[in-house]
Amino acid sequence: MVMLKYAGPKPLISAHGIEFDHNKEDKFVYLNIVAELIKALDHDYIEDKRYTCLTGREPLSSDVIYELLRQYDPMLDKEIQTWQLTRETELDSEIEHARENKLLCEEERQVLINNITILRSYQIQRTLNKTAYYSGIGTLAQIIHKGHIEHITAPMLPTFFHVFHSIQGSLSKLHPPMESSLDIFEENAHLNIKLKIKS
Repeated sequence: MVMLKYAGPKPLISAHGIEFDHNKEDKFVYLNIVAELIKALDHDYIEDKRYTCLTGREPLSSDVIYELLRQYDPMLDKEIQTWQLTRETELDSEIEHARENKLLCEEERQVLINNITILRSYQIQRTLNKTAYYSGIGTLAQIIHKGHIEHITAPMLPTFFHVFHSIQGSLSKLHPPMESSLDIFEENAHLNIKLKIKS
């Protein structure tokens, strides 16, 4: 079974060391919100009724999140396997390019190869998390479409903003595409974010 777990931000690997791009966070950090939204939104709707959902205080376990995503995407295991193989092939290719890099001295080449090798499982884990994340985002777009959901509101936190922005991208890829917008507003002295879907 696939294990979803936090890996970390995107690594920047060179012959001189390893740095991390903290602007490219691991998709794992958003998976709990995605799973909570799926649970909250997937039900029958009565016209003009407003629905409110308080997400759990305790984050869902990785296993629970993965099983939930698999229920909605029967191809998830296969998608993860495909992307894992693709990433492994890319990493093998990066090592091969490092070996053949004539611009680096032998010591630099070896450092680069070692750095890629050290972070191999880290990078593969990021790929698994990313695949699961986009599977969940696709599920949310389908739920919104099927339920004729007009808007979703959440606290204005960077994690919700990121997830809502991803949902927007997925909605725009539906056939036919669904237009949407993100609005930030204040209510009861709290900033909120609203994903509005244009039907």
